[in-house]
Amino acid sequence: MKKYDCLRKIVTIISLCLYLIVVNSPPAFASIHKYPEAADRVMFRSVQSLRDNEDKAWQVVLYKRVKSGVVNSLNLRLVGFPGTELEHPLPLKVVAGNQEIGNANDIWSESDLPINVGEYDFKSIIVKLESNRPLRLNLPVKNQPETELLVPPFSVREWRVLLDTN
Repeated sequence: MKKYDCLRKIVTIISLCLYLIVVNSPPAFASIHKYPEAADRVMFRSVQSLRDNEDKAWQVVLYKRVKSGVVNSLNLRLVGFPGTELEHPLPLKVVAGNQEIGNANDIWSESDLPINVGEYDFKSIIVKLESNRPLRLNLPVKNQPETELLVPPFSVREWRVLLDTN
């Protein structure tokens, strides 16, 4: 019986050590990437694949361009699949819980992107995010009354890290 008690104690200690390692590990932000665009200009981006309330897939890209240490732009690009058409130029409404964060202006007309892509100025929105609380993006999808994209806490955390990345 003593042999089993000793073995149980060893397994308990090893389990506790593994738990402490996992709980105290820093989070990984593997999808933030840096892309040099010119000698004095860099782009940082976070890429996620998320599904809306109709279970349709979206590629969600938050990116910022930094020139000589100054943030020139911070935009959110949404790519709908398959055959989704966004209404332009309508703003993107951003909500956290019951609190409306604001509207991101549609800047799609400044690009040559297809109609299934939305491009939004996200600079004024991202600075208002004080926690990693999940967000709801109310998407202006053509011929659909209410399309919401839930941005989970790990994505919001990554976006907040991207904001501070230089």
